[in-house]
Amino acid sequence: MLPAVTIAFLIPLGPAPVGKTLALSVDAQWAAIETCPRIVNKAGERSTGTGAVVGVRDGFAYILTAHHVAGDPEEREVQFFTRKSYPVPARKIRGVQVVAKYPDTDAAVLKLAVGDDAPAVLPLAGIGQRPKRFPFDAVSVGCSNGKLPTCRGEQVIGKKFVRRQGDSAAFFWELAEPPLPGRSGGPLIDAQGRVIGLCAAARDRRGYYAHLDEILAGLKRDELGWLVPANP
Repeated sequence: MLPAVTIAFLIPLGPAPVGKTLALSVDAQWAAIETCPRIVNKAGERSTGTGAVVGVRDGFAYILTAHHVAGDPEEREVQFFTRKSYPVPARKIRGVQVVAKYPDTDAAVLKLAVGDDAPAVLPLAGIGQRPKRFPFDAVSVGCSNGKLPTCRGEQVIGKKFVRRQGDSAAFFWELAEPPLPGRSGGPLIDAQGRVIGLCAAARDRRGYYAHLDEILAGLKRDELGWLVPANP
């Protein structure tokens, strides 16, 4: 009689969450994923976006995301992943507050109670620290089609003044490739690991990310200037 054999089947988890040839190292990409939660609408039609923790103070995490992702905070669940827990969320938190909204540039700031177990922070680039020559390579983090957060290589081809519906207008980064649904609110990260933009929209087969200058100006107006790095 032949001995019993146990066969282990590997379940594919989809594309790798990080890439070896992107503008950030593999370790830096994993560190970014840990600061970028999936934001899930738990009421009614299920929709998903992404955010980035850009500051922690007094037991609260401050999350930058898209204005159209913020929605009704009572219906939002914020799911954090770690390198060790992936692909399972390490933590799920409800009770989000919206503390700032910037509809012109499609950005918002959420406030989330995290207590003593604060997540790591993905720092914003400071004034004048954004890239100034085009094109340049960057990395985005987002939850494509509502799935797990992943890193994606991006090419930024320019800075563009965009008029949206009504009188809404602001500067955006223009990217060579459009984002997939679910990446809205996820950060655009430069080669130094700093946030320089925020995923807002796709148009004419291009991606548009809220520009760093618009984000920093909004934070200063709303007494959130402590999130903005001091000038080097």
